[in-house]
Amino acid sequence: MRLEQEVVVTCCANAHAEAVAELVQEAWRTAGLENPGEFSWERVIRDMPERLSYVAVLRHKVVGVVMLSQGEAGISCIEALCVAPEFHGQGIGELLIETAEKRAGELGAKRMSVSGRLVNVGFFRKYGYQTASAQSLLEKALA
Repeated sequence: MRLEQEVVVTCCANAHAEAVAELVQEAWRTAGLENPGEFSWERVIRDMPERLSYVAVLRHKVVGVVMLSQGEAGISCIEALCVAPEFHGQGIGELLIETAEKRAGELGAKRMSVSGRLVNVGFFRKYGYQTASAQSLLEKALA
């Protein structure tokens, strides 16, 4: 079942911070990685002005998040993209990637890279991302 018609993607606000932190921490645990504590809800709120963050909301519940940073030379970077496990395969990640790419392009980015910290390579390759430089795992030109 695809839920994208029921999902609303909106800018992340302070009210979303706790749910965002929980999503990212769950993704770290699921991937078997040690969470260095950088995604506590306090840090999410503190870093909001420096990151473009969008949440996917379904029936008043945050079910996904994408966090971007603006890099050098017209490159934006997806720092994190997480969808609650019970909503995998339902189009939410795709909505978040589309939102991130569109917004980065509007802000002048020519390329989008993906941080190597929390990446499902197969998922991003499905959306046109390819192996890139040592600084990022994957990268894609924006139209």
